Amino acid sequence: MNLYHIQTILQGFNRTSSFLEDNFIGIPWSGLGDLELTPPEQWKEQLAQRYSLGETECTNTLATLHMFANLMQDGDYVLIRDEEWTYVGDIGDYYYDDSLGAEDELICHRRGVTWLGRIPHAELNDKVQALWNTSSILVKFEHPVSEAQLDRALAVSAAAEASNALTANVDEALIQAALQVLKEALQSEEEVLRVRAATAILEYAKP
Repeated sequence: MNLYHIQTILQGFNRTSSFLEDNFIGIPWSGLGDLELTPPEQWKEQLAQRYSLGETECTNTLATLHMFANLMQDGDYVLIRDEEWTYVGDIGDYYYDDSLGAEDELICHRRGVTWLGRIPHAELNDKVQALWNTSSILVKFEHPVSEAQLDRALAVSAAAEASNALTANVDEALIQAALQVLKEALQSEEEVLRVRAATAILEYAKP
């Protein structure tokens, strides 16, 4: 499994809300069409014709297209960020969505995402925060994913949010319903969900 960071400011628009609400990530250059239907050796020619890119920019764009369409795999993780939070997602397959058209301001090259949770920036380690220093639209985390310590950070964040919710004016029935959901999550096949549920329950059980 690999980990990636993708920019959300694309073509001058902030795509964070769209990515989160519609459960996808994407990259520009929609005018190239479906990358799965176009041989990679034709991408450079099409980029030059449609986007008039210089040699260096073209090379960087080809690398991004290849990473997004071919190197990313179902089950890899992706990070996006806003001013306060980093969001962690489980990536799905590549698809091309031109249902609204293929104009350059639209995001047609997409991958579905299941969002797993969010983490305050300050709780991420230095290796992960180093991803923010790149200007590339898409960048791979060049360490084993375990070194990102995302499961631990997600668990801590989930526990904190659960604790804050439980200290608010919430009726007892709703609290019990939430605890039942956490108990069921303990049986999940996904380790990150089990850890988050266990941490939240332990946090609630503190005197």
